[in-house]
Amino acid sequence: MVFDAIRNRVVLFGGAGGSAAALFNDTWEWDGENWTQYEDIGPAARSRHALAYDSKRERIVLFGGSAGNVNFNDTWEWDGDNWTQVADNGPSARGGHAMAYDSSRGRVILFGGDDGQNSFGDTWAWDGTDWTQEEDTGPAARTGHAMDYDRVRDRVVVADGAAKSIGPVQVTVWVSGWFGSGHYETHTEQQMKVQYLNDTWEYDGSVWTRVADTGPEARWGCGLVFNGKTMILFGGKNDTTFFKNTWEWDGKHWTQRQDIGPAARAFAALAYDSARERAVLFGGTGQSLFGDTWEQFFQPEAVKDG
Repeated sequence: MVFDAIRNRVVLFGGAGGSAAALFNDTWEWDGENWTQYEDIGPAARSRHALAYDSKRERIVLFGGSAGNVNFNDTWEWDGDNWTQVADNGPSARGGHAMAYDSSRGRVILFGGDDGQNSFGDTWAWDGTDWTQEEDTGPAARTGHAMDYDRVRDRVVVADGAAKSIGPVQVTVWVSGWFGSGHYETHTEQQMKVQYLNDTWEYDGSVWTRVADTGPEARWGCGLVFNGKTMILFGGKNDTTFFKNTWEWDGKHWTQRQDIGPAARAFAALAYDSARERAVLFGGTGQSLFGDTWEQFFQPEAVKDG
């Protein structure tokens, strides 16, 4: 989900339903009162994709995502009326990545994601015509992280996520023999490893800098939006807990603000409506699958020129 600042609409595309087979390719817009469906013609049905709004070109940019075991590397743009595929090269096919629009340099920044087995730690930029790899150093490879652009401090901020990898694990099993006898055997299996992260990084357009390793509990599937003053992070999960707390990043410190609001959930869609000064949240998964819409009001302080 992302906010179209010219048309003053929050735009949502696709996602996953209650089963692995329930994938959507519909486009919806939220005007602050009603959801309106606009298109189901465009990108193939998918989840784990990323969107960003290019305010210079007045286009919403979509990259990648997943449909079951298939990962995409296509790039699409939404102009408010139609979806157009604009590239099928650039970053490798993936899902779980994040994108944000760097308005100072006029480009969409993409970081991370995974191909279903291993996580990525690469940084790419989309200028409206081509993808260019910017960095492969900086944050550890991760997926399901939160990311947005702080236009006041001119920084792309990345928080949390999970590092996924396939690697050898020592497994001990009981091997039965005759008449109840048996013995233990140890062998090596290839298994998925997941490490949840709680570090915070900022990208100035050239260099990634680690700026915090405290704050929200390690998690993935959280959302992050810039409200004109600070970054707001909501939700997410680890192996045992779905979170419903809200955190604020002011460029130096994380501060927990509240846990009153939407039920605990992860992988909800989150966008900031700058015209109405609202963070808008839709859906997500927790103890059940959600289809609810929430708003949180912020009153940003005036930002002085320069």
